[in-house]
Amino acid sequence: MVDLVIRNGVISDGTRRVVLAIDRGRIVGVGADLEFEGARVLDADGGLIVPGFVESHMHLDVALMNDGKRPGRPRPFETPAELNRMMDERRLAFTREDIEQRATRALALASRHGITTLRAQCHVDATVGLKHLEALLAVRQAQAERVTVQIVCFPHQGLLDQPRTLDLYREAFRLGADIMGCASNLDPRAVGVEGVRRHIDTALELAMALDVDLDLHADLGLPQQVTLDELETVYAARRALEVGYVGRMTAGHVCALDSAGPAVAAAAIEAIHTAGMSVISQPDLYRLGRTDQRGVRRGLTRVKALLKAGVNVAFASNNVRDAYRPLGNLNLLEEGLILAYGAHMDSVAELDTLLQMCTTNAARALRLEGYGLTLGDRADLVVLDAPTPSAALVDQAEKRFVIKEGRLVATNRRVSEATVLSAL
Repeated sequence: MVDLVIRNGVISDGTRRVVLAIDRGRIVGVGADLEFEGARVLDADGGLIVPGFVESHMHLDVALMNDGKRPGRPRPFETPAELNRMMDERRLAFTREDIEQRATRALALASRHGITTLRAQCHVDATVGLKHLEALLAVRQAQAERVTVQIVCFPHQGLLDQPRTLDLYREAFRLGADIMGCASNLDPRAVGVEGVRRHIDTALELAMALDVDLDLHADLGLPQQVTLDELETVYAARRALEVGYVGRMTAGHVCALDSAGPAVAAAAIEAIHTAGMSVISQPDLYRLGRTDQRGVRRGLTRVKALLKAGVNVAFASNNVRDAYRPLGNLNLLEEGLILAYGAHMDSVAELDTLLQMCTTNAARALRLEGYGLTLGDRADLVVLDAPTPSAALVDQAEKRFVIKEGRLVATNRRVSEATVLSAL
């Protein structure tokens, strides 16, 4: 007898129902007409079975910092610099207990929406020290049965301004951080192209010395035009090739790529692909370009062009109900639908790809091992109330069952319109 059996599920195209068997946290059987007895049996009722959703870029330590009863901004803003100042001011009031409570609530929401792995950006700098990290380390341990958390040391105040900063980062990794962060746009000393490059080099050198991966906030702005040599992702890709760091970089945002001309964009995408760099698109189309008076630009990277070139592209929530974005539910089907609108992805194949982007592609970006729906894979999976990937996205399907390492951690059901009307 195995621990768990899921019957009547579909894997991809919705045409063939399968049985999936799980034992000791691993998939031990998947196929039609399999005979397994399970200590627990779930009926998928024709629902789509997908690997667990992977949230590949999310600022967990500042999530849910806004008023939950009246979400939204107190007033509109014009430039992202205003949001940076607001975050600097508000985070001074955070206590470790506050961070732990909010992060715990955020992971519960993530788990409810089928996220089984999450890469958390975490503030580490001279102002807050290791307080945010210590809080997230505690939450990661307490919530390990729900969500696997990777922690990125995020340099919200830069890497070049404070003499003790690099020692602080070394201590952060000694305590248990996983990934080196990089954010030249927030570094007060990363002025001009050379300053930006020095910031990237500093982050890369520390990542290599510690043998960890590098997660970049890169090319966040929307310049009127940009040359190949001005793109941070291109410089980082070239450096990865020079020092033998191929396949270990992830770049979030990459909005400035959309400001490049076709020839520059094509050359940049080739460099990104050659370096094995993953790109994470965030739903920033509402945040950037606010001062444009005509031809309002969107804060999205060239998602379709990157995918066509073979680059591994995912998308993520980025900010959830904090100073930067007062929206979000840690629901990757919701974020995927936003991206479908913004990136003009509406064919069946493109909608199917969007589901792959927040599962398989995101797992590849995080270099997860044993991820998937084949024999021996870790049993992190979701049963959706939809027969196909495109239906899951368009219908915003409910996550009927969420399973983490073979354990059922969330059960949801959609309340139909008929049910609501009958209750009135």
